[in-house]
Amino acid sequence: MMNTKADALYQFLVEHATDFTDDWLKRQQINTGSDYSADAPPEVMNKVKEQNSHYVRLVAKSLFQTEDEMKETISAWTSQTAADRIKSHTQLTEVAWNSGVFRRVYWEYIQKFVKQTDLEITLEDVFMWEKKLNYTLDYVLETFIISFMEIMMNRLSSQASLIRELSAPVIIITKNVGLFPLIGEIDTTRARGLMESTLTQCIQAGINTLVLDLSGVVMVDTMVAHQIFKLMDALKLLGIQSIMTGIRPEVAQTAVQLGLDFSGIMTAGDLQHIIKKLLLN
Repeated sequence: MMNTKADALYQFLVEHATDFTDDWLKRQQINTGSDYSADAPPEVMNKVKEQNSHYVRLVAKSLFQTEDEMKETISAWTSQTAADRIKSHTQLTEVAWNSGVFRRVYWEYIQKFVKQTDLEITLEDVFMWEKKLNYTLDYVLETFIISFMEIMMNRLSSQASLIRELSAPVIIITKNVGLFPLIGEIDTTRARGLMESTLTQCIQAGINTLVLDLSGVVMVDTMVAHQIFKLMDALKLLGIQSIMTGIRPEVAQTAVQLGLDFSGIMTAGDLQHIIKKLLLN
């Protein structure tokens, strides 16, 4: 009898998925630019309606699924939906608010079912549905947030890498010579990123000589110097000659005080002079 009641509830929810979505949409506020906005463009609204109606059916399906089956079904849906919401710049706070709205409407429809069905619904039935459905709804929000944040963090990481690369361009002077101007404050994290980016750019450009210009650097500590040494060692292994130029007096003084040894590195005092010399060779 329990399965008969669950079957009847499932059929009711599936058959009323479109009505459910209409009621859910009526509670949306105007937040221009959001997928959930009451004034969203028709094509956006239609897609949201389709997704929400499908969502209603997926949650209802969990009445008959094992926990593992439900999680597999829901995870696939939330991964795709999270990607769609990020693409449309929907805020996570809006998603959380709508999750609460969805849950309230869902239980209103269960209440409608209980009132109109000829089946005898007991408290045991309701509590069993509550356990199943609320667990599913909680899992939806949990996996949505995980997917949403994972996509956002990957995007931020990619953007940060691009910014680091753009802030450390290897300028191609000739077919064989490149210039790498280091500018601003360089901490350990940035120094590591600069090394990776520089090596990649040198290989792609096919240069055999790289001039590192430090005239825009105001401070060098032992960790940063270590990264610069590693960069020059890596360039040497790749068959690329490196020349350091533009070391400011205060940087040179700090280097001496810290005991940094630049004796094994080819240096030049003037960028213009070394570039001219390389061009003439």
